[in-house]
Amino acid sequence: MKLILTENQIYKLLEKINSNSVTCDECGWSWELSEGGNDPYVCHQCGYDNSEDEFIGKRVMVYYNLHKHTFSIKYKNKVILHSDYVRLGDVEFRVRQGGKLRIRREKQKNVHAFVIGNLLDYCQHPCDNIPPEPNDNIVTYNPYKYDSFVYKNTEEPIYNSKEVEMINLKNKLFVINETNTK
Repeated sequence: MKLILTENQIYKLLEKINSNSVTCDECGWSWELSEGGNDPYVCHQCGYDNSEDEFIGKRVMVYYNLHKHTFSIKYKNKVILHSDYVRLGDVEFRVRQGGKLRIRREKQKNVHAFVIGNLLDYCQHPCDNIPPEPNDNIVTYNPYKYDSFVYKNTEEPIYNSKEVEMINLKNKLFVINETNTK
């Protein structure tokens, strides 16, 4: 059996094995936690903050990445994480109409549908601890059939929710707390 790891995955693996040191996720520089001073997780080479929870509480945009087969999480228009599990609060389901129309016209997929909310929790890709599907409140989006995100069982549009879980299993998106529709 062959196991192929990217350089970034090796850094993360080494960081988890040796919990007394930190390896920068951006440049690969390593240092002992005891040498970190006031900000032990900030890289001394490139300045990147390697804290695990630095994006918790931030307003993010999430979409399903068809090339990586996982969720991409964007913050300030930059992909910051790839994740197999994402939990968001104060959620908005947004479909960019121009992207949807281009898909219908050209029959070629593009990123134009997002779940936007405050990042409450996540498990970075590849995640070994993906939780089971929590309920039957499944939300879906198909640009060829719908103009917005909809409940899978009723096809009723959904625009907002208090909380959702996005799980990289068969069904991807679940509403956890009550929803409000426009």
